[in-house]
Amino acid sequence: MSAATTPFESQTRLWLVAFAVSALVNLIALSAIAFWVLAKIALQSLPRDPVTSTGESVAVIMPEMIESVAGEPAPAAPVVPPPAPPPDFARTSPDQVEATPDRPDFIGERSTQATSDTTPAPMAPDQISQKGRDPLYEDEVETTRSNYQDGDLAHDRKARIGEPAPAESKPAPMTPHQDNVAEAAKRDGELEAEKPPAEATREQLAEGPSPVERRVKEAKPEDETKPAQPERRADGQKPEEKPAAEQPKQAAANANAPGFRGNQVKTKLVGSITRSGRSALNVEDSVLGRYHAAVSRAVEKEWQLNCVRNRDYITPGMLTMSFMLDAKGKVREIRVVEDLQVGAIPKGFTLNAINDAEIPVMPADLKKQLNGEPLELIYRFSF
Repeated sequence: MSAATTPFESQTRLWLVAFAVSALVNLIALSAIAFWVLAKIALQSLPRDPVTSTGESVAVIMPEMIESVAGEPAPAAPVVPPPAPPPDFARTSPDQVEATPDRPDFIGERSTQATSDTTPAPMAPDQISQKGRDPLYEDEVETTRSNYQDGDLAHDRKARIGEPAPAESKPAPMTPHQDNVAEAAKRDGELEAEKPPAEATREQLAEGPSPVERRVKEAKPEDETKPAQPERRADGQKPEEKPAAEQPKQAAANANAPGFRGNQVKTKLVGSITRSGRSALNVEDSVLGRYHAAVSRAVEKEWQLNCVRNRDYITPGMLTMSFMLDAKGKVREIRVVEDLQVGAIPKGFTLNAINDAEIPVMPADLKKQLNGEPLELIYRFSF
């Protein structure tokens, strides 16, 4: 008589059967996957027939292949050099010898030729040699020297101490009525001479007791009456009108008046150019160079005046600014390129100097050369 199986033994047998079936199924699945992977690798390793292949290919055609097929050398593509940058601007002075350079390196308002005023060094760079101060920044080149002088921007004639005034023509005889008018004007002039001057000169501002000077607009009186019309002389001309013979003399007097001069100091340069004489650079006279010189004088004049008015706020530093000029000479855009220890007030009155400068209109030749594009100028201001 056999013993009866317990429930625990029957459950154990059932679990063993289920485990065996699951292991068999997993083994079959793994075998199928391994067979598929090996078959794919074997197919990819077989050499492909280029005739029966359906894949796309890219052919790279080199110039040597074109030459071998055509039998003639292929023409070389023309090499277009990049446009050369415009030459930099260089100041020139009337005392420099005017000569047309063979290869100009700069543009300006007159043509000069590279000349050294000191002994050149044989192994030095291809530049002039001159005595002067150490450059304030890299590649600074200055060959002119002058002290600041306020005056007309049209020319830069230096004022000479003790220079005789231009000769004046004798006035025409006046009528008794005009004598009375002149006597009254003389008395008014004596009273005006006793009053303090309305505006101090640059030297007085620098030495005066007031630390800061500001320009104020003079208020015009509301009830301003028109002056009486002067009587005509016997010859039919007005008293203030000068004869035609005196007009050339007046023009000569204006031409002899001192003009504006900037503050420039020559920089020390060591070069190998052996041509001796007054130091100068290879500068070409051009319409852009002349306009550049006019703009720089106008900006420097306003900047020098602003430096005097705000001298208490100036500290040593350097400011590089760029601005755009349109065809009418109007400033359209100003930006700071580099700022080295310059405060907000010097930066502000430098910006105002560029905006307030009496910049002339571009000449017609320069407008045509720029083809309607604005002109960008970069200036360095040293405090």
